[in-house]
This record gives sequence, C-alpha cells and structure tokens, in this order.
Amino acid sequence: MVMPGTDRTGLAGPLRRALAEAGWLPSSGAEPALPDQVFRGDAAEPVVGVDLGGTKLHAVLYDPARHRLLDRVERTDPRGGTAVTSQIAQLVASLTAAAGSAGRPRVAVGCPGAPDPVTGAVGHAPNIPGWDRMNVPADLEARLGTRPLVHNDANLAAWGEHVWQPGGGGELAFVAVGTGVGLGLVLGGRMHAGSRGLAGEVADLPFGADPFDRANLVHGPLEQQVSGGGIERRYHELAGLRRPAPEVFAAAAGGDGAAAQVLDELGRLLALAIRAIRAIVDPATFVLGGGIGSRPETLAATRRWLTVTEGESLQVRASTFGTRAAVAGALAAALESNRSKV
Repeated sequence: MVMPGTDRTGLAGPLRRALAEAGWLPSSGAEPALPDQVFRGDAAEPVVGVDLGGTKLHAVLYDPARHRLLDRVERTDPRGGTAVTSQIAQLVASLTAAAGSAGRPRVAVGCPGAPDPVTGAVGHAPNIPGWDRMNVPADLEARLGTRPLVHNDANLAAWGEHVWQPGGGGELAFVAVGTGVGLGLVLGGRMHAGSRGLAGEVADLPFGADPFDRANLVHGPLEQQVSGGGIERRYHELAGLRRPAPEVFAAAAGGDGAAAQVLDELGRLLALAIRAIRAIVDPATFVLGGGIGSRPETLAATRRWLTVTEGESLQVRASTFGTRAAVAGALAAALESNRSKV
C-alpha cells in the first residue's frame, strides 16, 4: 500500500496538494516529508476513488495532467447486485471522459460490509443486496477493464486519515458513525481487515441493545443505538416525537433535555466501544468520523465519558475529512494497483 516515500507513480505529492487546494485538507504546514523522487511527474494516469453507501455513491477522479479533482455523486441503485457494479463502472467512465483521458484509471472502491479476499463476496452489507452472493472485484474488472481494489469503507477512511495526515503514525482506529457504525484499522502502517474481512465489524459488539434478540442480528446491537436510526428511535422513546438525527442535535443545542440525553447516551456508548477497541488493538489514535461521528457534539460527549475512566490518556479526535474520509482513502489506495502491497 502507498506510504510516504514508496509511491512509484509520482502522484502522491501532487494529489495531496490537490486535496488541500480543494479544501479537503489544511493548506498550511500539512505537507508530509516525501522524497524528491515522489515528484518525478512521470505518471499521467488518473486515479479514481469510489465511496459506496447504501443511499449514496460518490466517485472522485484525480487528473494529474490538469491537477484537479473531478467528482460525481449519485443515489445508489437500490437493486444492488450487478446494477450497482454497472453504476460504478458507468460513473468511472463518465469521470474519465470528463478528464479527457483515453486510458483506464486505477480504481479503488470502498463499500459497507466485509469484502472476502478469497471469494470476492461482500458480507454484512444489507444495504447492498446481492453483493454477498457474487464476486464483486471480478464483476467490476469485467466492466472496467482493470482489476479494482475493493475494501471496507471504514478501513479506507482510516487509511485516508493515516496517509494524508502528517505524522499520522502507524496505529489508528477510525470509528465511523452515520447510517450505521463501523471501524477501520491501520496497524503497523497497513490496513487490517482480518482473515475474512470481518475485522472492525463493531456493530456486532454486545452492548447498546440485547445481542441475543433476533431483531438485532442484522445490524448488530451497538448499531441499533449508535447510528442515525438509533438516535431517532431513542429520541422518540424519550420525547414522544419523531425527529431525524440532525434535528435532534439542533434540539440539544437549543436546550431540549431529551435531545441532550440522547447525545449523552451516544457519547457513553462510543466511549465503551473505544475502550473495547483499545483493549484489543491499543491504537495510538482514535478518529471519529461519518456524518454523526465527525460532529463536534459527538466528540465532546465521547470525551466526557472517556475522561471518567481514562482521564486524558486516550487520543481521540474528529476526522480531518468528515464525510469524505472513505473516498480520500480510496484515492490513496488507487495510487498503488499491486494488490500484494495492500
């Protein structure tokens, strides 16, 4: 996998500058120490990062010839299966045409669930029906004309925070909270997915809801509470009103006691999850990301509960990229197409 000083394409430095110029990264004091050979400029092929979610598909192409980022966002095809792989291929083709490139870009795809490195099937992804019964990389290769990398989206988010943040360190855990909850791990300077791609499936942690209740077996007991839907359900239980998660956050800021309790409970459960993760892999840094996890209120509530048991010993911060973390990591992964390096 691409690391500072090992990029053989010459794109890492220019791409990082493009991310900064686009406002994805801090522009001052953020340039990593990359050797001079990284800036050879002898590679003109674009790279594409894709972030696939249950409702949204976001693809970004970096065009080195014009030093710019091009992106497209679409609603994910609800039919799943080959309809989604076809949608991804069409999106990549559209971006490539817009960039004026005749070649095939290197592509990395981040998706929910657990991509199996042997079969190519993607399990634990109920929002993408059919991917658990097909070889996703092989199907995409047939459509793209080149073999893509397919990783769990939280792992790619962790990779993006690790690669593009100066001094990111070798041990990092990215806790993604949005429509669902996930965990991406960078251990020893490498993405860690486990033998079957299941490492980091923290939705299955046995707290937050009854782990033996069959109703919690699809999304996982922790995800039932720590997610956008969980926030909405808990607020309804306390206040008798139905509000989407963003409105619950706004209500808490306006002094709504029930909303404030919901956010406090969210922070408590995330603190428990972080303590469980630390007990197993002990990363140097925890990053909270996703549409809910990257909010300052979530970070503050989580830190309050961690302080009760951990003091100031744990390094927990919000994501640099916010909702773009997975696609930023996919761009980093696409820089290196040799799968043996991943």
